[in-house]
Amino acid sequence: MTDHRLGTFGDGDSADNDLTPDAVNIARCATACRAPNRDGASWASPDKDWGLTTQRPASTTNTSAGRASKQQTRWVVDGDVGEYVEQYATGDCLQIPATYGDFSSVDTRVTFIDGLADSYGYGIDAQALEKALRVLTGGGRYTASKYSAIPCGKQPWILTGPEGTLLCSCMPVERPENPYTRELRTPETTLQIEEQNQAVLTGAAEFAHLLSDALGVSIETIDYHSTARDEARHSFVGEEDKFTIKASDLAQLHGLTSDPSVIQGTVSRGVQPTNGGDTVSVEWDGPEHPVGYLDGGDVVAGYEFAWEQPDESLEDVAVVREYRITQNHSRWTVDYRTHRLASVVP
Repeated sequence: MTDHRLGTFGDGDSADNDLTPDAVNIARCATACRAPNRDGASWASPDKDWGLTTQRPASTTNTSAGRASKQQTRWVVDGDVGEYVEQYATGDCLQIPATYGDFSSVDTRVTFIDGLADSYGYGIDAQALEKALRVLTGGGRYTASKYSAIPCGKQPWILTGPEGTLLCSCMPVERPENPYTRELRTPETTLQIEEQNQAVLTGAAEFAHLLSDALGVSIETIDYHSTARDEARHSFVGEEDKFTIKASDLAQLHGLTSDPSVIQGTVSRGVQPTNGGDTVSVEWDGPEHPVGYLDGGDVVAGYEFAWEQPDESLEDVAVVREYRITQNHSRWTVDYRTHRLASVVP
């Protein structure tokens, strides 16, 4: 197993030492060693994580900064930490505060975002950094210049020091202040929407158009919020009403066609079944209603061609799905109706 020491770069206490090693050089000298045998600490059998051999705590670890989950503090037993950092590191190292009391000054580092996630951002905050350092040091006094935290994007970040090296998964962190706001053009104006997922953005634009065309609603703002069930939602706020819909429902509107002739043209030329074989022809007379049609409170939203296997069928059958947006209590949802197409045997 490797056991390189950070002493290569000095202890950082000398005023004459102006050299600041980069993340890769620090990682190349990181200590990889067996997890420590401390009072009350037990470790699981080693396993492999991204080319590194690690040991997870047998249970969550109690620290003065809170409980650290198993994936937050995996002890690196062996492997090339330098190669891992060279592949995944995203920039500079995080500065370790001089004392535990100074961790409140640590800024949250968002390393990646998920537009459908409850907390929106994942990364490293003051609590996560302090918990990891307490696990690494055993909670005792430390010299900040001997420790380095290296963000690695979506991959677990590295915390290394004289005692060893930890592989720490990114955790949900405080959502930054509108970090990924996008412009969304509606029939009336251009609005700001807090969203990163492109499929959701496309669906949101279509949803705003449908509200305008079918219901005559002029959207003034779009609010982002999440629920206890980890469901990201957007509320389209008009002058009098609010239309709340899940981001996952908006994503369903992405890629639908509003022009049924596109599907009719495909059908008339013949289609290829999903399980291969010869091209077959199917018949479709076209939609009952155009997109934007208000039918019993539902708004027709678009169409797509698909293959489905009904319970009564042994094979896939050609269908057209007619998508609709509909009100369900205080929110709106997206669903579809299936129109089975008549097959024409060659």
